Amino acid sequence: MSQDGSDSELAAGQKQLPIHRESLFRAEVLAEGQAQWLGTVLLEPRLTHWMFALFASAAVMAIVLLLVFGSYTRKARINGWLVPEQGVVRSFSPQAGVITEVLVQEGMAVRKGSPVLVISTEMLSSAAGATRQEVVRQLKRRRDSMMQEKSVQVRVFENQINDARKKLDILSAERKHLEVEVGLQKTKIEMADRTAVRLRELRKRDIVTAPRLEEAEKERLDEAAKLQALERSLATLEREQAEAWATLQAVPLRRQIQENESERSVAALEQDLIEAEARREIVITAPQDGTITGLQAEPGGNATTSIPLFGIVPSRSKLQAQLFSPSRGIGFLRAGQRVLLRYQAFPYQKFGFYGGVVTTVSRSALSPAELNQTLAGLTALFGSNEPIYRVTVELDRQTAVAYGQAVALQPGMQLEADVLIESRRLIEWVLEPLYTLSGSWHA
Repeated sequence: MSQDGSDSELAAGQKQLPIHRESLFRAEVLAEGQAQWLGTVLLEPRLTHWMFALFASAAVMAIVLLLVFGSYTRKARINGWLVPEQGVVRSFSPQAGVITEVLVQEGMAVRKGSPVLVISTEMLSSAAGATRQEVVRQLKRRRDSMMQEKSVQVRVFENQINDARKKLDILSAERKHLEVEVGLQKTKIEMADRTAVRLRELRKRDIVTAPRLEEAEKERLDEAAKLQALERSLATLEREQAEAWATLQAVPLRRQIQENESERSVAALEQDLIEAEARREIVITAPQDGTITGLQAEPGGNATTSIPLFGIVPSRSKLQAQLFSPSRGIGFLRAGQRVLLRYQAFPYQKFGFYGGVVTTVSRSALSPAELNQTLAGLTALFGSNEPIYRVTVELDRQTAVAYGQAVALQPGMQLEADVLIESRRLIEWVLEPLYTLSGSWHA
């Protein structure tokens, strides 16, 4: 039988099925029960089906290989900034004033003690104008007056010394003359004594008269009186000479005492003048060797005691990353872990990541109340005022590469850091719940 005959026969059978509308079975059941002498129809797979099956098998194999050989590194993301190893030395104005001179520039190297800024604290008065300037002027006048008085006192003491020396010379000469006169007078008395003795002998023999003897006695007494007068004059001269010598010895001492007092007065006045000058004008110097950074001063600007004027990065001080982690992220941080750094000044999408190594992790937390004004803003980055831990990271390099050039990193640059905590295969991460349940079951 031909195939066309079979098809027509089958079609005729199918056309006749609706006739048995009163049958107990449905037409589809009757049709299914008829003999299928041609067998089951098999559809030949298409090429797209083979390609889809091959792709699905490759995908499953790739996923299995990825789970077995692939790995995932757990990271902790924390924030921070760059700071020098020796810190940044901030300089403040000791009192409010107006900046008159700025003697440095940003990034300029300075030596310890070199002047950086000049601040004027002058106050104005409607009556006297610049009050502190007038105080300084009056103090300078007093100082000049005291210096002139000191010079006059020096000349006065020199004159006193010269007068005492001249007086000593005169008294010495007078003393020599008196000593000669005393000697002569003693000789005269001796002669008068001999004359009186001879006349007494002659009077006993009535060779001379009594009046002549009395006259000789009187001459002897007169010469003795002259001797006593000369000796009194010599004693007076010796006393004056001793006084002049004492004066000559005392004048240098008085001069030294007076000079010391004058120097103390001048020193006290100089101190007042320095303090007045300091209150009028303040020179801010560099506290140590280093590089100027964070310069916030310009001529004519205001200086306050609460805002730093500039900072100094100590010489030969490397930069390090100082990170601040909340308590919820500190559990797995350890020294020696690698860190991936993203500087906000150099977007990582364009300039990439930079590496570092954790060197220290603080053992105690800092509460928000213990943070200074600079660090207090960090709590806003964590979304709550929870305690934070300080983490120090040593940088692999002190520069960033931008457009093929090395750009030096600057203190204070903010950054984000990914601390690489743990690296495990993907299959381990997938099976971790089973490991956890197994460990709990055995425990």
